[in-house]
Amino acid sequence: MGNKFTKSSSDSKFTKPTGLYPTCEWDDKTVKKMINKKKVAPRYPGREEPGVELDECPICFLWYPGGLNRSKCCKQPICTECYLQFKKPNSQKQVTCPFCNSLDYGVKYTGSMTKEERDVLEQEEQKVIKAKIVARKAELERQEEREKEVAAERAAERERRALEPPPPPTPPTQETRASTRRPASAAELRTVGGGERERSALF
Repeated sequence: MGNKFTKSSSDSKFTKPTGLYPTCEWDDKTVKKMINKKKVAPRYPGREEPGVELDECPICFLWYPGGLNRSKCCKQPICTECYLQFKKPNSQKQVTCPFCNSLDYGVKYTGSMTKEERDVLEQEEQKVIKAKIVARKAELERQEEREKEVAAERAAERERRALEPPPPPTPPTQETRASTRRPASAAELRTVGGGERERSALF
């Protein structure tokens, strides 16, 4: 898949796409000039397993020899294939850094890192990891406090409703009285019917 890295190969030979992405808007000649002028890192093929003096690109998670490009804003590493996907050729639009969201994203290439530089980078990464852990812990604590407050408010509302006196009964309306009236029995109906006939006979 693309170039094959050997120790005897020159960096300038690794200028063609490695096949990491299906397309690249950059012209191969333009990228070759950028690599030869040390503006970006060579297009080494990435490896899936870490190794001695290999750097991991945090975008594609592959490991590369010879050092990676460094973001000018936050010093984060990025391989050339991933960088060329973010930075479009001849574009007047400012590109946002994929790591810190700074505008006018750009990189510089200085070759492989020294041991001191690797140690400093590792320490910075550990600080970032610890900061994320602390922030996550604080967020969970705030969420737990909010849940406790909501539960307390609901319990207080239930207690308040339980202490309230029951509402007075609603007086029955005419319709309610009519609907609740006891139906007349058969004997009552016969009495009413007989009285009606007696009154009719008198007239």
